[in-house]
Amino acid sequence: MMNTRNVTRLHVLGLVLAVAASFAAPALAQADEKVAAEVLVVLAKEEPGEIDPALRDLPALTRPPFNAFKSMELLSRPKLELTPGKDSEITLPNGRKLRIQVVQILPNGRFRVRVSINRPNERDYLPLVVVVASENEPFFVAGQAYQGGTLVIGVRLSKPAE
Repeated sequence: MMNTRNVTRLHVLGLVLAVAASFAAPALAQADEKVAAEVLVVLAKEEPGEIDPALRDLPALTRPPFNAFKSMELLSRPKLELTPGKDSEITLPNGRKLRIQVVQILPNGRFRVRVSINRPNERDYLPLVVVVASENEPFFVAGQAYQGGTLVIGVRLSKPAE
């Protein structure tokens, strides 16, 4: 016979099982697994101008919201070696820092990645986005003002050649 106490126990047990199941998600990558990252730092402007030849073959930049930009200049292309579970940073041209962390390498070879940018004159980081990215297919984020335009940041991930 179910009484209020038994129903409450079942709810608590269900909650504990749900929490346990969330930890049973695919495991994080091994600490010795590295992920190569190429960061594309682009200055995009709405005024007509040139599209950097290095950016012309990136389909994501031809779709909304990025297609609103009529000129794009590749400012830098730093390369990083990421260790899953550890933060890596690069300094952006506007002085802010971009923080990237590979949270998980999924069984299908894709990457769960957290990207954030610190606030001006602050040490803390605002979460910007968590994405699941395919290998060698860059994802882009935008919104940082710089030199009359907008910084568009692209991140392309791959497993290093062995």
